[in-house]
Amino acid sequence: MICKKCAVELPEGAKFCYLCGRRVNATRTAKKRGNGQGTVISTKSGKYMALVTLGYFTDENGKRHRRTRSKVFEKKKDALAAIPRLLESPKKEAKAGMTFKQLYDAWLPTHRAGKDTMNCYRAAVKYFSPVWPLRIAEIDVDDLQECVDECPHGKRTKENMKALCGLMYKYGIPRHVIPENLNLAPFLIVSGDGAARREAFTEPQIEKIRLSIGKVDHAEDIYCLIYTGFRPSEFLELTAESYNKDVQTLTGGAKTDAGRGRVVTLSPKIKTKIAARAASGGYLFAQDDGSAWGLKEFTEKAFYPALEAIGIDNPLVEIGGGKLRHKYTPHTCRHTFATLLKRTPGADKDKQELIGHASAEMLRYYQDAPLDDLRKITDAI
Repeated sequence: MICKKCAVELPEGAKFCYLCGRRVNATRTAKKRGNGQGTVISTKSGKYMALVTLGYFTDENGKRHRRTRSKVFEKKKDALAAIPRLLESPKKEAKAGMTFKQLYDAWLPTHRAGKDTMNCYRAAVKYFSPVWPLRIAEIDVDDLQECVDECPHGKRTKENMKALCGLMYKYGIPRHVIPENLNLAPFLIVSGDGAARREAFTEPQIEKIRLSIGKVDHAEDIYCLIYTGFRPSEFLELTAESYNKDVQTLTGGAKTDAGRGRVVTLSPKIKTKIAARAASGGYLFAQDDGSAWGLKEFTEKAFYPALEAIGIDNPLVEIGGGKLRHKYTPHTCRHTFATLLKRTPGADKDKQELIGHASAEMLRYYQDAPLDDLRKITDAI
């Protein structure tokens, strides 16, 4: 061991140089977390590296090496939360992150049908464009139903959309792209008489949620979900980087053809709440350890318990095919936002810009809506 200042050789284990008094930097070692559990190392830049060992290999000279994967994070809690994901095989991780559009692209070459039938499926997938960038494992039946309801064409096209979903899910389930043996297609409602009936929170219920903030866990999450209008899957992926403090907006959600995220101006009811969460960094609506919620986890461990604690009755109802689920789900917040927009003065194209409806593709002008116009609406709701 050599002193970096005066280059004198030091005895093993010395903490200071006996000649110049310089402190000897000990060799950095990873904190042990048990075999196969990964570790987190603090870097010289003040960041944290999540490091896992995936196995070992022997090179051509007979020397054994570790095969590792790593990722650097600003916060230690984010690095710790990433270890389980790093331990997964790249193939499994890629499947878990597969989006609706990626699943469609993988399915399309495998399906055998007539030219006309395949053209029908190619046309039908366009009306699912709002959920194209969403992870297929996190898509809720309400996300799909909304796309069906917003399709501007008739019953036949909507039936093609439902059939396409069924084929995609049947392709994805045995390949472990979709968790649990669940095909959402049978629960989609196709009707020529209009959209399926949806529930929204009433104004007294919204007020009960507001008054519960600070008293009931995740009441604030639900309140913010109501006043942003994002799909639940989109909402849970919002990070501090999604927030623009200069103009007080959130950018996220389904991507447009131009590749930019949807910009949502913030209602005064949630401005300070979003700003406070953004100041902490990471995901805006995270679990206790700072990691992102999965939609199913958020629904069962946060949303439903919060409504019960707030005192909002949430009975089980049948949604079709004999399947039961609660009357109010996280998607209810998006329906509520849409209902609030209907009651608020403003241009239709601006409202469509805020909520990102599938039908906006047909009606929206192909330029950015001025933020001032959007803000007039969100200031009023």
